[in-house]
Amino acid sequence: AMAARPGPVVQTDRNVAKLIAKARRGPFRKLFDYNGERRFVEPYGVLIGPRNYLVARQPSKGAELRHLRLDRIRDASVIEKWFCKDPDFSLARYASRSFGSFQDENEFGEVIWRFSADAADRASEWRFHPSQSFTMLPDGRLEVRFEASGLQEMAWHLHCWGDAVE
Repeated sequence: AMAARPGPVVQTDRNVAKLIAKARRGPFRKLFDYNGERRFVEPYGVLIGPRNYLVARQPSKGAELRHLRLDRIRDASVIEKWFCKDPDFSLARYASRSFGSFQDENEFGEVIWRFSADAADRASEWRFHPSQSFTMLPDGRLEVRFEASGLQEMAWHLHCWGDAVE
């Protein structure tokens, strides 16, 4: 048997999750209230984590993809009107441009972390990012490299490693 680890997660309404699944199968547009504003979106996928995010285009606000928290979606419905989803879109590729849930093109770039020799074995067991590479340095430290944005989420994670990482 397996179970998700206990810990803080924001609840997602089952009906919202079902409507998102239905909209993605279409692909159909979706209409809902979000932070007091009525939104009409084209859903592309869901990012799962402590908070779950709908990745969607909101045509009235431009072509870029937005992250909308599932726990803030209210009064949702599926509009059985098709939209043309970008056939080259990959949720996995899109998600890999960030460290966590957030993306900022201004932050995107190479990330280099160096773990102390004492923490190198522990750090080598982690998958920090899908594109990571490891290099064991001559002094016993471990260097981890990848490309992403999400500096604040990186800082939150690195805080757990204390002075074992630079």
